[in-house]
Amino acid sequence: MAKIVLDGIAREVVLERTTDGIVVVVDGRRHEVRDVIPLSGSFSFMLGSESRVVFVSNNAGGTQLSLCGRTYLRADARVDTDAPAIGVGGASDGRVQAPMPGGIIALHVKEGDHVTAGQSVAVLESMKMHNEITSPMEGVVRRVHTKVGEQVPFGHVLVEVAAEGSDK
Repeated sequence: MAKIVLDGIAREVVLERTTDGIVVVVDGRRHEVRDVIPLSGSFSFMLGSESRVVFVSNNAGGTQLSLCGRTYLRADARVDTDAPAIGVGGASDGRVQAPMPGGIIALHVKEGDHVTAGQSVAVLESMKMHNEITSPMEGVVRRVHTKVGEQVPFGHVLVEVAAEGSDK
């Protein structure tokens, strides 16, 4: 069993191998995964009849997995990938990062704004899907590193959030 953190909430994850693929159990909910293909810095798989891609990076905070616009942090292990993203920070450092390459189509915050954990700070369009990018913590927006219309790579820091009263 592993633990992942999503929006500050720890979730239990168990992987079970089957003859057809893998069953991923998240907080008791079963998800059948098949046709897993490792790629450079990511992997693809089928979930039901839908194809998914997970981007993976290792950093000081643990292993970061980005799937469908959500970023998950596994703090107790590392995942081997061919080319992990460089300089990608953990979810607890306040850096809000692009979970996949794409274009910024909306920014909902500016420097000095107060945000809550899980609040949308930007919208990233990738593969014709709009992905709400959320703050990992409550605090104040210290810096915005992107603008509407910009194309960003996976792991690009979009916004920095610091706890209120911190020096960061």
